[in-house]
Amino acid sequence: VPTVSGNTLTISNVQKNEFCQVYKKEEPTLLSQLLADKTTRPGARTDFSTVLTNDNTNTLYTSTEDGKTVYYFAGNATDNWVKFGKNAYDQDLYWRIIRTNSDGGVRLLYHSISTTATDAYIGTSTFNSSYNNIAYVSYMYGNLGSVANARENTTDSTIKTIIDKWYKDNLNTNYGKYLSTTAVYCNDRSTSDNTNFGAYTRLITNKTPSYDCAVTEDKFTVDNSTGNGKLTYPIALMTADEISYAGGVFVKNAETWYYKNSANESSTGSNYWWLMSPYSWEGSYAYGFSVSGSFDPGYLDYNGVRGVYGVRPAVSLKSCVKISGGDGSASAPYTIKETTSGC
Repeated sequence: VPTVSGNTLTISNVQKNEFCQVYKKEEPTLLSQLLADKTTRPGARTDFSTVLTNDNTNTLYTSTEDGKTVYYFAGNATDNWVKFGKNAYDQDLYWRIIRTNSDGGVRLLYHSISTTATDAYIGTSTFNSSYNNIAYVSYMYGNLGSVANARENTTDSTIKTIIDKWYKDNLNTNYGKYLSTTAVYCNDRSTSDNTNFGAYTRLITNKTPSYDCAVTEDKFTVDNSTGNGKLTYPIALMTADEISYAGGVFVKNAETWYYKNSANESSTGSNYWWLMSPYSWEGSYAYGFSVSGSFDPGYLDYNGVRGVYGVRPAVSLKSCVKISGGDGSASAPYTIKETTSGC
């Protein structure tokens, strides 16, 4: 107990330590700081037929995933930067926040070693090196011949092989503990006509994106409690629906945050980059969704799966991951606090 002599309060060193422990300010989680900082909440958008390129700071839009509220960035958001991890050359890695997940995690899009990068991809690759079967729209596939066979998910796509190798070489040892294993990455192979896939119908025909992924076999996860459990590592790709929520529209230029770097240039230069969403099967060739580089800025497009384009991975931080500082701007990105356990 502290002692008082005259006007002097005496506190022992042990008591000081206990006092400091009680009143020590805890670092916030990325999720809690994100929700505290982004105070403009327009709610749910209803019109996805026109591009959204407004300058948006401190703004989070709302939607749902699996019946739970999630938040996302759209338009020309300039305050969704995160510094997380280092590559094999000990260089800091930068990312853009896509959205929150139904599991409370925060989903990120790769932006290389600088906020001004014009090569914000880990390399270039085909989606699949083969193209002449409906199964080749798949992130993983099984026997060829039908979507049902493809959903056996026994063989890695070409692009998954590239992503997994990069993850193993750069993030796995020191940074895997920060990443959610329950986050779902959707490779939506639903089709009513064996020609056009689910994202085609939602984004082109109906203009109604969704974060939901209906079929368990298309929900790529590490943990099989929330999906197919087929991922070896907690990393995949952004989806076409996420591009739509972010402000993109099929075959329209959209200079949104996913297109721009902090210098207002193309993050991928003139290069297209792959998304995870299948586009169509046209009887002899499989196609997937992609995003254009500087020739058609931010243009949501499609390409044959054998095209060689940029690979921009997406990862999801756990909901409990803390930050050591930052406000999400390019000059002061949210910086993930490194701990022994990850949280």
